[in-house]
Amino acid sequence: MSFIKKYNIYFPQYVIAENVLHPKGRKNNHSVAYVDEDLITLAYSASCEIGKEVDAVLFATTTPVFKERYHASYLADLLGLPEGITALDLGTSNRAGTDVLLLADTLICSGKHENVLVVASDISFPAIGKEARTPFGHGAVAMIVSKDEGLAEITNIATYSAAMAEEFTYKGEKVKYDARFARTAGFKNNMKKVFASLSPNGIDSLVINSAFVKLILGNLKKAGFDMEKQLAPDRFIPQCGYLGTAHGLLRLVNAIENVPGNSVLVDYNNGSNVITIKVIKKAAPKMSGLNHKTSIACYQDYLTLRKQGKFEGRGYESIEIFSSEMIQEREKNQLLRLKGFECKACGTIYYLKSARCNNCKGIEFREKQLSKTGTVYSLTCEHYFPSSFPPTNMIVIDLDGGGRITVQQTDDMYQNENTKISIGDKVKLVLRKMMENDKKPNYFWKCVKL
Repeated sequence: MSFIKKYNIYFPQYVIAENVLHPKGRKNNHSVAYVDEDLITLAYSASCEIGKEVDAVLFATTTPVFKERYHASYLADLLGLPEGITALDLGTSNRAGTDVLLLADTLICSGKHENVLVVASDISFPAIGKEARTPFGHGAVAMIVSKDEGLAEITNIATYSAAMAEEFTYKGEKVKYDARFARTAGFKNNMKKVFASLSPNGIDSLVINSAFVKLILGNLKKAGFDMEKQLAPDRFIPQCGYLGTAHGLLRLVNAIENVPGNSVLVDYNNGSNVITIKVIKKAAPKMSGLNHKTSIACYQDYLTLRKQGKFEGRGYESIEIFSSEMIQEREKNQLLRLKGFECKACGTIYYLKSARCNNCKGIEFREKQLSKTGTVYSLTCEHYFPSSFPPTNMIVIDLDGGGRITVQQTDDMYQNENTKISIGDKVKLVLRKMMENDKKPNYFWKCVKL
């Protein structure tokens, strides 16, 4: 028996509507990662508030940042988890998001682990000119699967393999079979196996995470399912697009928040994962953040954000900034985990270690966790620093509880009254790529206006 104890969702600040991507597009939105965001920053943003006390991390993605390096291990280190814990990556298809949930349930039920962090995220862009026909979207979902009672109990899990895949990539090329043949041999045949073991009785919400769900509406009705009351529509594709490995988990979160009873998620992609949950406690809604995103105004801004056009020109080069792995490893408590130093004599707090306290001249310090919120002490605008959306704003922040740090502002594509930062404003720190066009995985803190 396992429980979904906590969860969190992260969406980037920006969305773009289909009618901006294409003149004949609909009003559906696509959530789009900013220039300094990637899988690591999205996953960290979703996990940092809930993933502090876990003994395993499972990471699902089909668009990896690294090769020959585990994203789960890297994320665990960012979260300050001890080395040596279980940390695994799963990928191949978008069903990997529920693959890791099934694996987490197995690890909990076996007694191997007590609290498992499950994270799913993808960042992919469609081909230029084909955006309106592709329901892409960026975001991350994180869950804690635990042996302790939580928001929802995972009452049953099952998986049904299928040899037929409607479309896939082979040797770098997209392969698509005849739709009528492939969807019958793949999706419809697989659904027969799934629903042979499901009864409509006792199911309050049926979530089918597949683009082909319309093909079996008649079969569901014949099986006794109430199409209006039991079948849950996918209301997130119009709001944020299709989130890849995170989409099935996103729809499961929606069921936890809105369906007081039993929900079944059928996550289809070259086979199906079937997860049944029973909601125990009503959760505080996490979906409201979708209503406060910034719309990208024009297609050229979208191209700049995804680094097309001038970024492919002959004169454009990535920057090999100085990056010492030894320094990063040695100082990661300060650089990535925001551990500062407190003078033992007078309590003055510093972000960077000082040989002597400026206040009392003391020389003994203790490590102290710094806050991720603060007040702007000073700022300056840099117009010559290479960036996609200049100027680059450098912000000096007095952190709540002590300590002063200098960082860049981010999510600043449109620098207007809503995003402009002034002295005295409240800001929060977010983990981002230090430079958007660097060649190494340099992550550091930036700030956004509260």
